[in-house]
Amino acid sequence: MTAWSLTPGQREDVVQRLVSNICALAHVQGLELSAEVAAVAAAAIEKKAYTAAEVAARTTTGSRPLAETTRGYARKLGELVIQTVKDGGKVEGVAMPGAAGAAGAVTHVDLTGSRDFLTADATEQLLAALLAPGSGVSKIRFSTKSFGRDAAAVAARAIAAVSHVLREADISDVIAGRPEDEALDVLRVLSGALAGAPQLTALNLSDNALGEKGVRACEAVLKGKAPLESLSLQNVGLSVHACRATAELLADPSRLRRLQLFNNMSGDEGAAHIAGLLARAPRMEDIRFASSRVGPAGGIALAKGLMAGSCLVRLDFSDNPLTSEAAPALAAALGGQPALRALNLNDTGLGPDGVAALCGGLLQGYAAAEAAGRPRQHLEELGLALNEVDPAAAKAVAALVAAHARSLRSVNLRENELGDRGAVTLSRALAALAAPESVDLVGNQIRRVGAVAAAKAVAGKPSLQLLALDENEISEAGLDELRSVMAAAGKAAALGPLDENMEEDEEEDEEEEEDAGDDFGLADLLSRAAAIN
Repeated sequence: MTAWSLTPGQREDVVQRLVSNICALAHVQGLELSAEVAAVAAAAIEKKAYTAAEVAARTTTGSRPLAETTRGYARKLGELVIQTVKDGGKVEGVAMPGAAGAAGAVTHVDLTGSRDFLTADATEQLLAALLAPGSGVSKIRFSTKSFGRDAAAVAARAIAAVSHVLREADISDVIAGRPEDEALDVLRVLSGALAGAPQLTALNLSDNALGEKGVRACEAVLKGKAPLESLSLQNVGLSVHACRATAELLADPSRLRRLQLFNNMSGDEGAAHIAGLLARAPRMEDIRFASSRVGPAGGIALAKGLMAGSCLVRLDFSDNPLTSEAAPALAAALGGQPALRALNLNDTGLGPDGVAALCGGLLQGYAAAEAAGRPRQHLEELGLALNEVDPAAAKAVAALVAAHARSLRSVNLRENELGDRGAVTLSRALAALAAPESVDLVGNQIRRVGAVAAAKAVAGKPSLQLLALDENEISEAGLDELRSVMAAAGKAAALGPLDENMEEDEEEDEEEEEDAGDDFGLADLLSRAAAIN
């Protein structure tokens, strides 16, 4: 099949028509552009659209009709013209007539914007600040630009030019639309260039279709001497084999402080490999291993890996089916993290027993730390949404909240099963918080009594920005009372929407007595919080 192309004459005709269109649209918008500016913009727009069409025609599986490619070219032209007019005649990555700047003063180059398939010439222009003599660029972000082999070669040369000062490299989402063999070559070239940056501390490879082949294509920078402190591999197809490759190539992760692994398919086996990596990363401060199909065995392995250090500040294991089996191991690991400030275990299948075990274990750890004169953590963010927290488990959560009365700012218990009794129990702890900012109790089978109790607990707090109670079962009278409580405290604006409230037809019961049983020291914790506040 004949390859799609346009003659130089046809392309020049398109550019001339674009000049007229740009000037006309700009005039309608009250913007007057010189013919010189419009001509530069038109040429740049046509070049971007033509490159995109060439790549689309070449990389699409099967035979794409020439007419379809032409329509895509036309659509891209239209999109870029409209965007250029919106931007006042400027084209992303193109120096316009009259524009000037000192390349030596630029420290950050960010290409993020429209999806463009770069040519070598376009890359040379976009990375001019890196290639300029004496460049001091220390941070680069190439996201949303698709690099082919020629463009990658130019980018590698630009990276080499600033390698002595480069500290942060974000090459996420840079191979979209490329055939696998070309994509892997691009990653090898960029990785090789980055391996020569002796001060590189942050590397982002997210949103590239890596898999094991892609991870190994980045061997040069992962296995090199760069003192990496932050590594992001989010949404990259991090399978068990890719996890193994990551752990293998990072021969010395002792400097790692931040590891971001979101939206992958690692499973328990992959988590075990990452756990091994964590066991060799005692300085870890921020780990995100969310939405990665990690079950109880993987959760337990990760918890054990975390025990290698005590520097953790943020932990996000959300959207993984950890179940209650992982709760004791998590409590043991997290109890030894005095710097922990943010804990996100939303949608982890802990269930009421797992939540109670986790909270109870943490509280025991706090008591032991205090008895031994050791510092303990002061949580600022707590996420236990979608974990079937019922009235009994709510006692454990309330005790944990009360234990952090001075520090806790955000509490997320969305889509649990608190009911009125659980909400009332939790409200006792919420009232003890010194400066709550966000409390999310959406979808908890809460009726008038529980909703009003929650409102009364936090409405008087000057720091409050949001109390979310939608998707509950509050009567019209309850809604009126709820709004009245918030308005009386001057916090009407902090009450979240209630459009999806599902009022029950039956008459509401009055507040019920709490069930007897372990209150996890809630009464004592509330007394201590009151004394401090």
